[in-house]
Amino acid sequence: MVFRKISELFGSGKQRRLEEFKNVLRDVVAKREISLEDKSMLSEVQKQLRLKDEDVKQASIEIFREAVQNAIADEDISLEEQLRLENLKRTLGLQDEDVKEELETIAEIIVLKDLERGKIPEIPREEVEKYLILEPDEVCYCLVRAALLEAVRRRGTGGYYGFSFRIARGVYFRTGRYTLPKITEEVQKIDEGLLAVTNKRFIFIGDRRSVEIPLRNILSIELFQDSFSVHRKAKKKREYFVVERPKLIAGILHVAAKRALEKPGRTHKRISKEE
Repeated sequence: MVFRKISELFGSGKQRRLEEFKNVLRDVVAKREISLEDKSMLSEVQKQLRLKDEDVKQASIEIFREAVQNAIADEDISLEEQLRLENLKRTLGLQDEDVKEELETIAEIIVLKDLERGKIPEIPREEVEKYLILEPDEVCYCLVRAALLEAVRRRGTGGYYGFSFRIARGVYFRTGRYTLPKITEEVQKIDEGLLAVTNKRFIFIGDRRSVEIPLRNILSIELFQDSFSVHRKAKKKREYFVVERPKLIAGILHVAAKRALEKPGRTHKRISKEE
């Protein structure tokens, strides 16, 4: 039945043939384990549909991506769903680097849920101190590449709009009205470098500019699609930081800053990457 249907697709476009292969592959991986017979059948289907190995790999990646999107549709992921996705990745013969973005999305959701419970994963000290000097009682929660942007105010020119009438020599009457200078705010890239959040500081280390903010001095954090901004005491201009996972980094900073404002001496549960 499968091969008769496939023979009808022999002269079809590549995208249609690829979709048909994905349908067959979905049916096979639904059994959780792929037998030798299944592998032989898939190989024959690939041959019949005139698909290359890279086409088959792309189909496998797309099936895994669909499974991830279904699992995180409620912005949460259970341990059972994590195990199911890990088994699917193995069944499809995919490596971590093949689905790096999807795995990072899963990790982000897990950490965000931990943040809601007040838990922050720590980066091993030896890894952090390759780039940053920590105080003896300081721990680092994140260390990522980032770009620093800053808001720049630009002032336009005002002017009169209307007609002029000569009343006497050197004397003119102007109709219309005067418009005030227009002030606009633009975001300008300042530098690129490393961004770190510790239990004491928010840090950016760039080639031309470095920023160090005690967490207690942070007034607000605003999240954008590809960045977040930090408003701190004694500084009028907001600073913007472009990172790969702005929601995650802003979430870590928010929890860390809230902890810094709590009463001294209060203890917090820490978790490591292994937990």
